[in-house]
Order: sequence, then structure tokens, then C-alpha cells
Amino acid sequence: MRASILASVTVGLALGAFAAPSPRDDGNSSGPFPFEDGFPSPSPEQLQEIFVEAHGTLSNSSPPTNVSSQGLINLRLIDFAERIEAVYFREFLKNVTTGVDGYELPSWVDYDYFVNFLNVTQHVEELHNLDAATALAHFNQTAIQPCTDYHFPVSNFNESVTLAMTFTSNVFGLLGEIVQIFAQSGDFGLTRHVVQVVANEGEQNGFFRYLLGRVPDELPFTTTSTREFSFTALQGFVDPASCPNINLISQDIKTFDALTLLDTPNATTSDIRFAVASDKYVNGTSYSVVYNNQLNTPIVEPATWVSSDNTTVTLKATFPYDAHLMNGLTIAAITNSSGPFADVDAVSAAAIWAPAFIVVN
Repeated sequence: MRASILASVTVGLALGAFAAPSPRDDGNSSGPFPFEDGFPSPSPEQLQEIFVEAHGTLSNSSPPTNVSSQGLINLRLIDFAERIEAVYFREFLKNVTTGVDGYELPSWVDYDYFVNFLNVTQHVEELHNLDAATALAHFNQTAIQPCTDYHFPVSNFNESVTLAMTFTSNVFGLLGEIVQIFAQSGDFGLTRHVVQVVANEGEQNGFFRYLLGRVPDELPFTTTSTREFSFTALQGFVDPASCPNINLISQDIKTFDALTLLDTPNATTSDIRFAVASDKYVNGTSYSVVYNNQLNTPIVEPATWVSSDNTTVTLKATFPYDAHLMNGLTIAAITNSSGPFADVDAVSAAAIWAPAFIVVN
């Protein structure tokens, strides 16, 4: 059971619930590609146009000579993830500029300014993708080919901004993990590129938060994530069967079974419910909900059975906001262990159902 994940508590979105009403030609076997600017395989002339629209260029510095096997896994995941972001912002831009119902801007948002922001952001994400693809080519590796079926669970402006805020918060955690893996694997020459991408994503997310009436600063230290949590969540935006060589990623990064957030916690301690498929649920087993928030050690809460039917089990656990000041992104997972867990990587290694993404404040 693949995850329809990335649940944002601000509006209770669960990814994969419904597709964005973006104008597209469903008879196009290549999906949304190529873009009008030639992405993901622009000509040299088109690449120069992308530079102009993104307000900058790809790096012309020399990449390192060698890369580790773990470094290649990182680059493949970045290639896959950044292309999804480029598709998302292109669809968001089209929905706004073609007058799709629900995408009218709030009265206080200047139309030309916002359209320019989405246009720049789309082209920035194209360059993030091309940077990873160029690195793979430099190391004589096959790039991750585009999928042909992308879908996003949004139907209006507010949901689209909320989803962008949520997945960008996870990108912070993923890229931090990738930098650490690069460093641990001796790929020091690749760390600077990723750190600069994180800085850019932070610029974007501050604006998304502002549009939702939040202060730009999410947390003093943003929540860490893992490659496994992120890859599982990203597959909620595509039909994996439409991705020709996604196996180059899945051979090294596992995919979890779905964890669906059923309740929307606020900035207070409360019980919340989760749904999981019944096929891996074992009666009599003690399960725990493990929360990863900020750079803190994971928080473990016992999961209690609520109800079940032929396909789904509903569990509940305390969301201990007050004791831990759990603002920003929290990544939840369910394990059959009560821990303790040293860090998010230990949670990822033990998780059965994951991830559910929660955003408070």
C-alpha cells in the first residue's frame, strides 16, 4: 500500500486524495514534458532563457572527480525530488494565470508580483533538478527519467500554498540529511551545492508562511527528515509505474506503508488519530507513534487501538505539544518498539507505517 502522505494539519490535506485541476493534455504520453522552455532537456539557448527567468545560473565550478555510492543515491533522489517541485510550481502558475476556479488570489496579494514569484520559483526548481542531473552525468551515471503522471492533492490557492509550505519544510530536513551523508561518505565537494539549495528553499518557504499569515521563521532549527521518509512521501505525487527508472532509487531506499493523519492538532496537547492498512497490523502487539520534531531526540507515545474494519485500523496517540513545544514540521511514524530512539535515522530504520507530516504554527 503506497502512501498518500504529506498531511498538513493546517487544512488536513492528505496527499493523493485528489488531483490538481491543472490544464494538461491527458493524451500526451510524455506527461507535462517538455515544458515550454525545453525542460528537462533544454537546448543551450533555452537554458540561457531559464537562467534569465531564475535570476541566476548553474554553477560553472569544477565538480569533484569521484563520488561514493551513497553520494550517487543522494543525487538520484535530488534529481527525482526537484523535478517534482518544478512540475508543481508550473501547475500552480498555470492554475493562477488561466483562471482555474479556486485559484483567485486574496485581495491583498498583488497579482503581477505573485505570478512573477511563481515563475521565478519554477525556473529555480528546474535549475536545482538540472544541477543534480548534470552531476550524475559528470560521474557517468544515468539520470532519473521523468515520470509521465504527476498529481497533487490541491484544488485552490490556500491548499496549494499550504502544500508548498509543507513539502518545502520536509525538503529542509531531507537536504540536511543528504549533506550529512555526503560528509560521512567523503563527498565534501558536493556539500556546498546542497547547502546553497537549502538557503534558497528557505527564502521560498518564508514567503509561503507569510501568505498563510504566519511569521517567516518556522523554527530555530528545522526538523530533520530521512531519505526513506522523503522518498515515500514524494511517491504520493506520482504514479510510480509511470516513472521509467525509479528502480534506480527504490533499489537503495525503502518505501513505507501509508500512515494517514486523521485529526488536525493545534498548538496544544491532544490525542490524534492515525489510520493504517490492516495487512501488517498484528493484534496484541504494542505499537508506538514516534514524533520527530526540530533537532531533538524523537518523542515516543503509546498507540492505542480505536477501531478497525476489513482494510483499515485506526489508532490514537497523544500529540505532546506542550511538553516539547512542537511547532513547525513534525514527522510521525509508527513502530512496534517503544525505543528509545537516538535520532530520526533510528526511527526510519524501525518504522512500519510512515510518514505523516504535521505542521503547527
